[in-house]
Amino acid sequence: MGYIDKKELTGSMTFDEFARFKLHALYRANGYERFKMDKFEEYELYLKNRDFVETESIITFSDQTGSLMALKPDLTLSIVKSFKYEPGKVSKVFYSENVYRSSKASRMHREMMQTGLECMGDITSADSREVTVLAAKSLEALTDDFVLQISHMGLVTDILKDVNEGSVRRDIIRCIGEKNKHDLKDVCETGGVDSKTLRALETLINVYGSCEDAEAALGSLELGEEGKAAKKELIEVFDALKREGLSENARVDFSVVNDMNYYSGILFRGFADGVPVSVLSGGRYDKLMSRNSRKGGALGFAVYLDHFTRLGRKGDTPDVEVTLTVSEAKQ
Repeated sequence: MGYIDKKELTGSMTFDEFARFKLHALYRANGYERFKMDKFEEYELYLKNRDFVETESIITFSDQTGSLMALKPDLTLSIVKSFKYEPGKVSKVFYSENVYRSSKASRMHREMMQTGLECMGDITSADSREVTVLAAKSLEALTDDFVLQISHMGLVTDILKDVNEGSVRRDIIRCIGEKNKHDLKDVCETGGVDSKTLRALETLINVYGSCEDAEAALGSLELGEEGKAAKKELIEVFDALKREGLSENARVDFSVVNDMNYYSGILFRGFADGVPVSVLSGGRYDKLMSRNSRKGGALGFAVYLDHFTRLGRKGDTPDVEVTLTVSEAKQ
């Protein structure tokens, strides 16, 4: 396994700089334009979409007018805020900006570099295929050993169409994300979810593998129109990946789920060998658009370059070596 070969780095260019160079070239070649933004935004935007923002706390300050501002913990919301809908048109932009987030483990804020893209407007299934393929190609540009996990909120929504209690739906989403069949059964029994729905959810939890594996596993499910459309789109996405020679790096995995108040379609998450956290995440978020009074659909993804550089690359010498010695406790 290796990330960008150091032989490719020219002059004094760092890994981070060269990674952005490669990704920007990829996005421009596919018709995406650079989107620039300020480092801060009105805090109210994040307060309104707090569940969408993946951070424990947000750094705020008051400007000279007394408005409460925030250092950006997220970039998608700023692009959504600036988006102007035009019938029949699709806006394609990419970005490379710093975000400011706190770690759930340390509770300390960090400045992180995010590179990604957004596709907004009257998007179609072709746009879903294009963005998913670009997510895979982004990983391919940075490492030769990666996996893109793909799922679809349409299938989850279809199966949960008769579950009306919001707290029960949230607990079910959590259990699917954790692949926790034991807790899932308890949640469904306590929440009055019927056995047919439970069996369908257990089927989703067990799915992991190629598109063909997923088709076989999902074949027994009685799906409504939304579920059938989602299944069809998943197959189309994998066909597109196959044409690009990337299907071997893709897996269907329904543990890739997200808040049903924001996400509505294809979802994906990328991993690189040697990095214990996801280095890419994205999907379709039409409901975020409507919650912010924007017409049209939207999908996109972010690449977390800091996860590569912070954790080291193949061939790098670690700054510190630690040896742990464990001895038996005295009786």
